[in-house]
Amino acid sequence: MAKKKKVNWSGWIRYYIGRALQIFGMLLVTWAMFMFFGSSQMRHMLAVTGGGAAFFVVGWLLSKDDPGKKR
Repeated sequence: MAKKKKVNWSGWIRYYIGRALQIFGMLLVTWAMFMFFGSSQMRHMLAVTGGGAAFFVVGWLLSKDDPGKKR
């Protein structure tokens, strides 16, 4: 009978939350580009794009360490 592997649940949860934040950040930046393209509200577009970039970076930092990678 094979041994059961111990699963790092907190690592996997952090990893997938980070990936979800990355996707949300990319969608937010894309939405900002489409919604504010050609408008005079440049400040709002920059704010939304900066927020999307911040979500992406936080997600990248959370998911940087893949818990399934063999070390």
